[in-house]
Amino acid sequence: MKQIFRFFVPAARKAALWKNGFIVLAGLMACLVSCKPDEPSPEALVTTEQQLPDLIADGQLYTLRDFVNTFMSEEGNYLPDASLYRTRSHNESINPGIYLFSIDTIPADGPGIYIRGRVATDDWGGNFYKSMVLQQIVDGKQQALRISVDAGSLSGLYPRGQEILIRCNGLAIGRYANQVQLCVPTYNNNIYAQHADEKMGWAPGRIPFSMFKKAVHLLGEPDASKLVYDVLTIGDINAIYSVLKGREEDGKLVRIEGIHYTGQCLASNKEPMNCTCGNPADDTNANVFAPTTSNVGYPQSRLVADAEGKYLCVSMSEYAKQARFYLPGAGSAYDGVVFVYDSVQSEIPATPYLTASVNGKSYCIRVSEEKMQQGWQMDDVFFIDTRNTRGFVYDGTFWTDKLGILHCPDYVGSVQGVLSYYMDNAKYAPAATNWSVSICDLGDLKLQKEDGTPWSPREYVVSSLQ
Repeated sequence: MKQIFRFFVPAARKAALWKNGFIVLAGLMACLVSCKPDEPSPEALVTTEQQLPDLIADGQLYTLRDFVNTFMSEEGNYLPDASLYRTRSHNESINPGIYLFSIDTIPADGPGIYIRGRVATDDWGGNFYKSMVLQQIVDGKQQALRISVDAGSLSGLYPRGQEILIRCNGLAIGRYANQVQLCVPTYNNNIYAQHADEKMGWAPGRIPFSMFKKAVHLLGEPDASKLVYDVLTIGDINAIYSVLKGREEDGKLVRIEGIHYTGQCLASNKEPMNCTCGNPADDTNANVFAPTTSNVGYPQSRLVADAEGKYLCVSMSEYAKQARFYLPGAGSAYDGVVFVYDSVQSEIPATPYLTASVNGKSYCIRVSEEKMQQGWQMDDVFFIDTRNTRGFVYDGTFWTDKLGILHCPDYVGSVQGVLSYYMDNAKYAPAATNWSVSICDLGDLKLQKEDGTPWSPREYVVSSLQ
């Protein structure tokens, strides 16, 4: 027989044990609550001007320009043989003594090498992916430097207007497509890239985020109002396009007044051509900010012009959030009334019709009785091919081939952003078309009609008629 032992505790004793246990538990809870760490204050996360001398006491603080001039050479110090750069980097017969791609390593040991600057870009719009631009004002003038960092959402830690201090020891300074940047060496071995044989080799690469974060100190609170924009004209920019001068001006913040979008992009020969009203998912010339590049990945450029007709590129990545928004004043050809030209019609039709004269050729287009009486109206469109990709639009007086871009010049105002001089192939001579302005997002455009109507961004959608 099993014996069951039961221990009896007097009721008074039980009550005392419960009471004491509750007191101990309450005490522990109070202790845990009281041990909760204080949240760090914003002041604890930043370095003040008073603390800066102690932080850089082991070395020297350089201006951005002095830093580049001190540590960057033309050929670079990273490679014993410059032929290991991509072949597009150098062409002695056309650009003698010039290297568009280079890498100079910065000593890891020894005295500290410091630079400071205010973050001039953000990545919310996706147009500055894993990169930023620093601005520094020295004697009232801009200096700028690009930085490549292998991290997304950089703006979360380094917002636009935040001033930072960087200890550059162990990093590198180099040029990618002639654009000077703080970086690390990287080797491109993508054999599937367009013209891969010209792009294989060493080039500036993104700084690992852990390395960058360790090297950076925040200086004060972010203040985007302290960023300075140089107000320039398109003529000012186009007048300076040498390789060396391009490096010096690249990265600066600029604002250009009195411009409008032309509805054009650059053809393969670098001449302006009209954008089309195609689907940006498969039409590289579509009238949006950045249609597909068929996975090549280069920044797309669309032209702005001033009252004199001088033009400049404004660039955006096809991966930016607003890449497939229509250009200001642009839209679908189907925004107007559309007619299809019967290309097989050889005689004047018996049904009601209207004629359209374009470049000395007369097109006969069948219409309704009402339309024949009304005549052609602004934005009427007719196509001359069965795929509805070629045609003309009526501007109120004449027919023009500006399908989907007729009203681009209606919106006039300003564009601001980062001045960019991009040249990735040394077999070509420097040209004004190497210049562009890179905007952070559409907020960098301030445009309106003559009557004061502001431009309102509109995203491309596939028309049911297409």
